Amino acid sequence: MAGYPPDTLVRVRPFDHRPEGDTVIIGDVERQVFLSIPAEGLDLLQSLAAGNSVGEAVRQYEQKYSETPDITDFLDALGDEGFIEVDDAATTPTPAAPAPAPASRPRRSWSLNWLSPTVARRMVSLPVLLLCVLIIAGGVYLAADDPDLLPTPGETLLFPIHFAALTWATFILTLVGVAIHEAAHMVAARAAGVPSRLVIGNQMYILVVQTDMSTIWMAPKRQRFVAFIAGTLVDGVLASSFVVALWAGRHGYLQLPEWGALLLTALLFTYLVRIIWQTFLFLRTDGYYIVATALGCRNLMSDTEDYLRNLVARMVRRTPRVDQSGLPRREMRVVRWYALAWVGGRLMALVTLIFVGIPLLWGFIYQFLLFVSGQDSMMGSLDFVTIAVISFLLDGGGLLLWGRSLLQGARERRRRHDVRSAREQARAGTPSTATPTAVEPSGR
Repeated sequence: MAGYPPDTLVRVRPFDHRPEGDTVIIGDVERQVFLSIPAEGLDLLQSLAAGNSVGEAVRQYEQKYSETPDITDFLDALGDEGFIEVDDAATTPTPAAPAPAPASRPRRSWSLNWLSPTVARRMVSLPVLLLCVLIIAGGVYLAADDPDLLPTPGETLLFPIHFAALTWATFILTLVGVAIHEAAHMVAARAAGVPSRLVIGNQMYILVVQTDMSTIWMAPKRQRFVAFIAGTLVDGVLASSFVVALWAGRHGYLQLPEWGALLLTALLFTYLVRIIWQTFLFLRTDGYYIVATALGCRNLMSDTEDYLRNLVARMVRRTPRVDQSGLPRREMRVVRWYALAWVGGRLMALVTLIFVGIPLLWGFIYQFLLFVSGQDSMMGSLDFVTIAVISFLLDGGGLLLWGRSLLQGARERRRRHDVRSAREQARAGTPSTATPTAVEPSGR
């Protein structure tokens, strides 16, 4: 029991918990911090919360399980995440990280707390979900029947008429679509009785609107699936409705003005890009959370990135950077397979950039070159101002938030590395067993 003498008293912050197979998810809802601990670890934590000393908690554990727990690693991990504090009157334990501050709240956020959970459950009931799937299947069928109605990446947003007006309309309606996507997540979270809020954030260098519903980890697995997939389902339904309208217009069932067809095609393009984005499993997208939930891994992204870093380190004959010996064998197998999806996602993003992003960018650049050289161009000065303003809002804001998140991440990694090094020096040669692992926040 090196580091925590038997008479050590531990103050435990209030926490909620939910069994999950052979583990238990514990959560400090106020600070939005969640951990996955071994099921038997809950007995230790509850014993300590009842006021028992470390020695008494270990004795009770030994009586129940006929084995001695690795209490030092267990308490160190809980202390790192702010779930416990050691009584100052007790002997000082192994160096521990300062407790993380409560989760910072953005200056402005939005919620659906006014929505009744009963109404929310009806909105995401099984019949509604099945209807969404049928609508999406219909859209896919019509798109396969007439592939020419699908948008072309290099031309779709280069409107031949009313460029500035249609660009602003596409931009504004796309933002409305994003709000609807996130509202679907919030409704599903509300149906699960979980608080959520809409915030502005970033995914790498791209500015995004996200639903923070980290407490969803305390909900049953089925409700988590619904909460994660709700946004993509809504995107699929709306994209399918655009396909239906365009198909009807092309086959004479609906009279669409030229500008209307151009706008619908542009909106369809933005929705398809957003749906493709959700398949980028190397980012914390809807698709990632769905896969992580299905596989029963609450920290899959970080574990996979650590595995890949260690793999590269071994290839260049260096010492692995992160000790993953404490990961359960089943989760380690999942990590190895998921590493392929992580790398594949990077390749998919590169393909999307080459065949969607670059053609679209080149189309704008080409028209700008025609304009400044005095040749015939599809755009005028107002059109280019429109592009510049929208690009500044999206790309500039995304880059600013990305830089800030990288800086905060570097500080957090440095803090944890310093604490880990101090522990290894203080407890050299002591084997470790399964310890709590952080559950990733769900910023969808």
